[in-house]
Amino acid sequence: MTPQVRWELSERQRLRKEQEQEQALREGKRGLYILGGVALAAGLIWAVTAVDSDDEYASVPAAAETATRYRPAAPSTAATAGAAVPPAATAGSTHSRTVSRGTLTPWPFTVESGLLRCRPGQQVTFETGDVEYGVNGLAQGKYPKPLPIWADDPNLGYGLKVDISAVIDAGRALC
Repeated sequence: MTPQVRWELSERQRLRKEQEQEQALREGKRGLYILGGVALAAGLIWAVTAVDSDDEYASVPAAAETATRYRPAAPSTAATAGAAVPPAATAGSTHSRTVSRGTLTPWPFTVESGLLRCRPGQQVTFETGDVEYGVNGLAQGKYPKPLPIWADDPNLGYGLKVDISAVIDAGRALC
């Protein structure tokens, strides 16, 4: 091997190492930028939620805040003493109804029918076979996802499911 070839090989190796070091430095800076962004977002969230109506430097005028924004008002015992507690939703209540394959199109379930409900907080659920499934994202935090009864879409294939938005819309209409 001639000295010229050796020098070219060593120069290539040196350039490759420099490129690797620059890339590692860029990736390290990217991580710092991401970490800084997360810290900034957390600080902004803290600043927005820490605003108190008594604070003279509050960015939101005290009159614009609602009484329940930061401190939920608890009902007094005198106000709830004679109040009737609403019963759980049943078939026939204004917040639930029985739906079946013929009532909603497209029908996204493998079962023929069930009880569609709107729970507090616009949580749409579907009950069948003594199991209540969370249909929308709000309800899936409390109820199981409807995967065992959710039908595959034969037109799409690849295990993709039938569109469930008609059920969600019908459930929200019950709220």
